[in-house]
Amino acid sequence: MEAAIRCSPHSTQHNPRFLIIDVAANRLRLCQIDRIEKNRVKYKQLCLRDKLPNYTAFDWSKRDEHLVAIGSSSGEAIIVQINADNPQTDYIHAFPIKHQRKCNSIAFSSKNYLATGLDRVRNDVCLNIYDLNIPTITSSAEPYKKLASSEAISSIKFFNGQPDTLVAGVSRQCIRIYDLRDSASSGVAQYPTRQVHNIAIDPLDENYFISAGTTGDPTVTVWDQRFVKQRTSSDPANTASVLEFKPIVDNSQSATIWSLRYCGTKRATFGVLANTGEFKIVELAQHSHQPESRLSSTAGPNPLAWASPHYTKVSHHLRYPWYDERHRQEEQSRVVAYDFITTDGRFDGQRALALYPNRDIEMVKVTPPAPRLNFTALEEIFRDQTLIAKPNQRHGAVAKDLTELQNKTLSDKHEIKPDPRESLTERLDKLTIDHPERNIPLQSATVPSSKMHEDLLTLAYPDVKITLADYLKALQTHKRRCQEGYNLDCHRNKEIVGNDPWLVDAWTLTERMDAHAWDDGMVGGGLDLKYLGVASIWANKLEMYDQRQVDPDAKTSEALVVDAVKEICAIKEFPPFSGVATEFPENRQLCLSLCGWNLSKKGLRERCSTLIDEGQYYKAIVLAVFQGYKDVALDLLKETIRQKQVQNIGLAAVITCEFVNDDQRQMCSWMSDMTEEPYLKGLLEYFIKGDWAEVVRMEQLSLTDRVGVALKYLDDEKLSHFLRLTTQETIAYGNIEGLLLTGLTNRAVDLLEHYIAKFGDLQSAVLLLSRACPLYIQDPRWSLWKDMYMNQMQVWRTFLERTHYIKEHNLKCVSREGKSINKPVAPSLAIRCTSCQQNLALRKDAKTSRQYLVPVPDRSKSHHPGPLPRPHPTKGTASSPSLACPNCNAQLPRCGLCMMWLGSPDPSKLGAAQTLKGEDMEARLMVFCMSCTHGFHGHHARDWFARHAMCPVPDCQCMCGLLN
Repeated sequence: MEAAIRCSPHSTQHNPRFLIIDVAANRLRLCQIDRIEKNRVKYKQLCLRDKLPNYTAFDWSKRDEHLVAIGSSSGEAIIVQINADNPQTDYIHAFPIKHQRKCNSIAFSSKNYLATGLDRVRNDVCLNIYDLNIPTITSSAEPYKKLASSEAISSIKFFNGQPDTLVAGVSRQCIRIYDLRDSASSGVAQYPTRQVHNIAIDPLDENYFISAGTTGDPTVTVWDQRFVKQRTSSDPANTASVLEFKPIVDNSQSATIWSLRYCGTKRATFGVLANTGEFKIVELAQHSHQPESRLSSTAGPNPLAWASPHYTKVSHHLRYPWYDERHRQEEQSRVVAYDFITTDGRFDGQRALALYPNRDIEMVKVTPPAPRLNFTALEEIFRDQTLIAKPNQRHGAVAKDLTELQNKTLSDKHEIKPDPRESLTERLDKLTIDHPERNIPLQSATVPSSKMHEDLLTLAYPDVKITLADYLKALQTHKRRCQEGYNLDCHRNKEIVGNDPWLVDAWTLTERMDAHAWDDGMVGGGLDLKYLGVASIWANKLEMYDQRQVDPDAKTSEALVVDAVKEICAIKEFPPFSGVATEFPENRQLCLSLCGWNLSKKGLRERCSTLIDEGQYYKAIVLAVFQGYKDVALDLLKETIRQKQVQNIGLAAVITCEFVNDDQRQMCSWMSDMTEEPYLKGLLEYFIKGDWAEVVRMEQLSLTDRVGVALKYLDDEKLSHFLRLTTQETIAYGNIEGLLLTGLTNRAVDLLEHYIAKFGDLQSAVLLLSRACPLYIQDPRWSLWKDMYMNQMQVWRTFLERTHYIKEHNLKCVSREGKSINKPVAPSLAIRCTSCQQNLALRKDAKTSRQYLVPVPDRSKSHHPGPLPRPHPTKGTASSPSLACPNCNAQLPRCGLCMMWLGSPDPSKLGAAQTLKGEDMEARLMVFCMSCTHGFHGHHARDWFARHAMCPVPDCQCMCGLLN
């Protein structure tokens, strides 16, 4: 390390001084900050000390601002006076040593002690302590303490709050704590480690200190001295380290830690600087989570992730290595030293002075966290009890409000222009709030379908910025859907999410799967293919055979799945497959049925008529062509032209042709470039290229129709390749259209995981998977999502909707033997302890009680036969389980009328302590006022509030009786 910078511990806001330690030039410069321009520090030099002996360590006195100590390369401790008021004074005092060797570290204490750590030499001490409080100290004065005989000391630091205690790193051996008041020279505690360099103590919590590894080992360990003092080196099973960062900086080019210092303005925050120029600040924190000891230590992907209460809260990268690809810079321009600013009140947050090789100084700062917003249950934003913003007023159902908001954003995003044939009155009618239909099309000939869905869900952010009131209104979407009955009824769900056609298609797919599976419609060949997707049915592969076997003794194979598909198609009486030559026609027919493609001409006409009624004219005509019914397409085309719903562009002549000539191909190409209809463009692309693969590759079309075209016209090899790649793509991008391919299987959980991460719609993911989880899918992610959603319903206070979901889910999760797969859930309403927030119902099962956290004495090791001793209750709590919380043993509240503990018998009834027979059943109830939180026995509250309205507790003045 060629240079360093240290802020003066005696600096003030009006006198910010620092020291530039130029190790290479043997020079010390005392400077003062003059001004700061664009984070560049302009400073002036106050005092200079040059021509100093070669030194390798330095420290600033904590008692005298004019004294600095340096450790020379020969091992001498030298005190240098730096006085800005008297810069000519050249006071130097040296403490010679017996055997010359390098001084690795030097440190002042707040008690005016000076400690030096030296390299190892035989038969000599390596840790000298000098007492600078002696008024007549001389150069020949002996050290106050001599410690660490024949042990190289690499780093030293004194505790400010304990000036007689220091921590020292013994090279390649251990970290040792010395108490200078102790007559022994072996130290009061130590722990073996190789991270013994750059020791730093947290000034805001001196229980913690950090140390780093040697050259080429950028490891940082956080220690707790309280644990060090409690353990000895003979106990290797225990460790005093709190956290270990290995490596803490990028080590691709053998990094070495140059500087390691605590912030001084924020607890448990320290900075790290490497020789590569990487500079980062790490903030630590603690949690109070208690892992359940009854669980296996190998459960979960990270079983020990929360075993320690300490964790890294956040890491701030202030500078990256000079060779970093994204932040490449010249090696000579990297940061070589830094120090935190702790005494200047003009600056908020963590700030540091960064020194560059050319001696320029920059003030770097940690980006402050985003300001906190106080949200109410009504999605209102407050700041200091002042209303900042609130959602816009509702105009109807959530789908209607969102449709209006999405129309506004998508029209700005895609610049939708009005039809020139429409009059001004018609255009205004479409923009009115009461208009029930969407007026912005969600199909484009240039934008992929998945991108349109993303714009819909994100309200076209960041391309379109809407008002904060509209954003707050959109935040209420999931709550309002829940209140409107968003549950497991597919038909009702499609109405509730009507603003999202892609989500409507997902529920349509689920409804179609239910229809296929009705009355064992997806059971064949001893297998249950319920809720499988197109990819699984085409590949003839099942993820979990054991859960889908009707006959548990049947041997599973690919041929068994093929036979099952054939049997299902025969039961459903599907017509023969008409399309490309294939080895698996039944698989294609079943997959086409799952896509919603009608296998009969009558069903196709009905669906196309529905599309025409919805205004999707070209889609109805093109889908008839895709499904091989050109006569139906021509009839629809004639009808729409006759009613002037579409223009006569000569499409009928092209549809009727078996082959397209060059002139027609050029005309199709011109029409394809001019049209804005994605389905018409897809049909024209087929006429131009003569290959159905062109239609399959068009991402502007619905994935359902692309898969249908592939199933009907691509050969087996191309179809397998398309389904495999498309499934992987939809899972990676969280495209909910991919549920057609994955089905409600384990791969659907992967897809919905990315969907949740992208759009935050946990609600729809839970409800969609509720049919197959945990009946066919045992995935811990869904259990977590379900618990989160049910807890959210608790927050929304939608207790009836929560109970309705539990009921419907229990009905869905029944095995073929009629057994329920679901486990009982916690009730939505319960009386909870004000201390631990646990249910006040008695917990006798150790697995559901917190008492399993308390160690139970081993009866086999006890010398006293008989029952185990009962634990003593804590002070201020009752020993009777009826009068205390069964979880934390906290005392129950008293009745506001009789002043007896709630849960105790009625004191007015004779013999109540011996028997409860004949007692009023309402006396056993505990009732609480939700306003003033006072509690009463049930019958006492009934009698009191029958005659009074005010709370009986003195000075309460709550009108509890009027709140019923």
